[in-house]
Amino acid sequence: MKNFGISIALAATLVFVCATLANAELLDRGGGLIYDDALDITWLQNANYPGNTMTWLEADDWAASLVFQGFDDWRLPATDISCSDYKCTGNEMGHLFYTDGITSDTMGVFSNVKPSMYWSSTEYDDLTAWRFNFKYGSQGTSAKDLTRYAWAVRDGDSSVPVAPEPVSSALFLIGGATLTARCWSRKKAGRSSI
Repeated sequence: MKNFGISIALAATLVFVCATLANAELLDRGGGLIYDDALDITWLQNANYPGNTMTWLEADDWAASLVFQGFDDWRLPATDISCSDYKCTGNEMGHLFYTDGITSDTMGVFSNVKPSMYWSSTEYDDLTAWRFNFKYGSQGTSAKDLTRYAWAVRDGDSSVPVAPEPVSSALFLIGGATLTARCWSRKKAGRSSI
């Protein structure tokens, strides 16, 4: 009976762990798109897609004008301004760092995560904006004229648009035409026998 109780406890723990893991995932959608199903946002897989640092205004403009995989509604990640310093999990970059374990040392499904600060879309005042550090997990503000990295994100799930294969499309059209011709010839043959 004791072993039965231990087996039930282990099974319950296993179910809980699996359910928890299944609830929050970073899903590689291909083509440089990573979907975070817990936040319902899509990240660029390359955390340094622009290839350089930029001021906050440059970063905000870059994200707003980015067209990637046919999507043109990119933005900088949002920040929860009720938290500063460490353990700020209520914002998109903090969630990525603390919940998903993405750092400059442990990039997971991402590439090019820099051990430095990234701009958020959230302004603090006219001269400063919020930023997040992917080396230390700290959140704070910086003067907007300083240069930081920029990482684009968009709302919702994204997958790479799939173009039909020419061979498959041709086969579909040929098959459809063949079926139409067969049906037409059967109808015609059925009418002539009456």
